[in-house]
Amino acid sequence: MKKNILIKALLLALVLLTVLGAVSVAAFEPYDTYTYSIDGEALKSPTAYSVYNSYVSADMGITGGEFGDTPLAASSDLFTDEDGNVYIADTGNDRIVVLDKYFRMSGVIQSYTDENGKVQKLSKPEGLYVTDSRVMVDGSSRIYVCDTGNKRIVIFNRQTLAYEKTIEKPSDNVLASSAFVPTAIAVDLYGRIFIVSTQCYEGVIVMSENGGFTGFIGAQKVTYNLIEMIWRKFQSKEQQQASIRNISVSYNNITVDKDGFIYVTSDKVDKAQQLAAIKSKGATYSPVKKLNSAGAQIMKRNGFFDPGGEVDVLEASEVSTIIDIAIGAEYSWTIVDSKRSRFFTYDQNGNLLFAYGDTGDQLGNAEKLVSISYQVIDGVYYFVTLDNAVTGYKITVYTPTEYCNTIMSALSNENAHNYSESIAYWQDVLTRNNNFDLAYIGIGKALYSQGKYEEAMDMLSNAYETKYYSDAFSQTRKDVLQKWLLLILVGVIALIVLIAKFLGYAKRKNKATSLKVGKKTYWEELLYGFHLMVHPFDGFWDLKHEKRGSVRAATTILVATILAFFYQSIGRGYVFNPKGEYSTIFVQIIAVTVPVLLWCVSNWCLTTLFDGEGSFRDIVIATCYSLAPLPAFVILSTILTNILTTSEGSIVNLLVVFGYIWVGYLLFFGMLVTHDYSLGKNFLITIFTIVAMAVIMFVAMLFSNLVIQMVTFIASIFTEIGNRI
Repeated sequence: MKKNILIKALLLALVLLTVLGAVSVAAFEPYDTYTYSIDGEALKSPTAYSVYNSYVSADMGITGGEFGDTPLAASSDLFTDEDGNVYIADTGNDRIVVLDKYFRMSGVIQSYTDENGKVQKLSKPEGLYVTDSRVMVDGSSRIYVCDTGNKRIVIFNRQTLAYEKTIEKPSDNVLASSAFVPTAIAVDLYGRIFIVSTQCYEGVIVMSENGGFTGFIGAQKVTYNLIEMIWRKFQSKEQQQASIRNISVSYNNITVDKDGFIYVTSDKVDKAQQLAAIKSKGATYSPVKKLNSAGAQIMKRNGFFDPGGEVDVLEASEVSTIIDIAIGAEYSWTIVDSKRSRFFTYDQNGNLLFAYGDTGDQLGNAEKLVSISYQVIDGVYYFVTLDNAVTGYKITVYTPTEYCNTIMSALSNENAHNYSESIAYWQDVLTRNNNFDLAYIGIGKALYSQGKYEEAMDMLSNAYETKYYSDAFSQTRKDVLQKWLLLILVGVIALIVLIAKFLGYAKRKNKATSLKVGKKTYWEELLYGFHLMVHPFDGFWDLKHEKRGSVRAATTILVATILAFFYQSIGRGYVFNPKGEYSTIFVQIIAVTVPVLLWCVSNWCLTTLFDGEGSFRDIVIATCYSLAPLPAFVILSTILTNILTTSEGSIVNLLVVFGYIWVGYLLFFGMLVTHDYSLGKNFLITIFTIVAMAVIMFVAMLFSNLVIQMVTFIASIFTEIGNRI
């Protein structure tokens, strides 16, 4: 008996060990890893990067070793080379610290002998960049140091740490001495040097390999309010240039990928504009930009939100503060939000792959992030951060998890156009994280490349992806047209003939009704709308004086308009409504009837004061009859959303806009004829009617707010009385 109990206990322990061993590493990390849904909701995901270790100055051999006993101080930049060696701009100690791939100190650059045999010392170096011999066209590998305190760039040989060259401020007058204070630097595969200077507001400074000034690229957009625009008209050229420097935004960091494209970051973007850019995905006020060699912004922003950090923010003060950027595997790139000590990794199309990190003193969290970099050893991309902790500067190393490696393998196959191979990796990702939209998109793209368009559409719809869905739908539509072209043509021709016959019938009926004496039937009143749409002058005259219309027919047209907009709400195709958003019939009733009633009431109030001949009944009838063409355009455009692709979406918008223009045309001349106004007087009354509508809405909002406050006050009184009894 005891033996059986012991065996059961051992089996239970084995099961528990197996289950606990299968739990995601995320459960043991001091931070969450997540992505964002299309609604801006954070969706937890498996850990992408797991903390490996942390190193302080003593661990690196910076203190208590052969290179001295001075710990890192006010360090400002971190970089890794092709062999995994780590370089730190130790600003407070006027030196560059070199670590091997095991984070042990292997060298230091503090002073050097220049071409003239004079000993020079680094002063407050803030930025550095190490070129990769495998990427550089000339096969060189150098260390570029921003010798910030001395306002120059100093270049060293990577292997020997020997001095090679100094680049000073350009000798011409394009840069003031105060404008050349290099704080960050990057070098492309051709040896062109890109410099960020704290006092340079014209953009990134570009210099040739030999130090010759080439120009500026990527200047941030300067914005002015109305007062500033007027004031600039009275400023001299020198004052205008000075105001640009006061308003324009400078960058704070820079890097270059292996293809020579430049990534820049800024923490000085207007926060309110940055908040708006999160959803608009506009590049102008994004804290991150990707530039080509000419300075044009080329970053793709295909994700749900702008690839600029945190999304779940409500106020401008909460937006991310981006201080550094690093290029990772498969053209992915990572930015650091110093406000939250958080990292955001995106693919080359601007899709968020994962976000992780948090503030704190636990291993894996950061207290004050300074810089980030990727250390590549044997093809593995380790993530390295420099943190100004309370106990001193430290380096933290994160290692990619199997989840991260699977994503990168999928991206690798996509970038190599091996779409069929990428499917297996994306499916593996989905088994670990079924909320990962990019996996659905990846599978959809792969299926599209295999000609499986309907399956691709099904996958892409799970990720709210409209571009590739539209491409797949276009191919499906082509197949349908090829198969059923003759039948479709017959159906379209038959529909056109039916419409033409009905319009002909309406024309004959309206002509016959015009000769009819006495009361008109409901059907005749409805058909009169077709005559009025194309003959507004005599149409509105007869509508009022010959009683060709009625309130019941006008109400029917209003109801038809409401139903048309309701159909638009529920009937749009996926490409034009990927989230499946819709409005209830009650919302549509309010959305249509309220503007109509506001127009009628406002116009009636004004025209009674300015000799208008139309009664309120006449205004209502004329207004509703003016809506007659709108339902047809709304319904037709809605049907087309189920047939057209995104590239053809302008047709849908054009139809709706044309419908509104037609309604506006009818409404204007309807009021002119109804009130017997001149053209100029009717134009003024129309403008004042719109103003009166705005005033009525404003007063109504004030009144409703007052009522709410009164109800709240009375309710609080009763609550207080109840508490005292």
